[in-house]
Amino acid sequence: MPKPTDTPWRTVKQAAKRAQTGERLIYREVKAGRLKAARVGGRRELRFRDEWIDAWLEATATPQEIQDHPRAIVIRSRAAS
Repeated sequence: MPKPTDTPWRTVKQAAKRAQTGERLIYREVKAGRLKAARVGGRRELRFRDEWIDAWLEATATPQEIQDHPRAIVIRSRAAS
């Protein structure tokens, strides 16, 4: 039997932790329509799925190249590929 915590839904706090951002940014992105969320209960009760958070991160990623560091990693968004 699954535990009550075994749910695919994340709170704003959990979404911010997954995206490594602040909670205010999560609210701002939902309001702007860039981050998908399900609204439950009260005015500010939002829930997120991991795939929605990941899609938002992919869509807003800024491609950057770091060349002068010995462990350089090149990050490119899928749109740029």
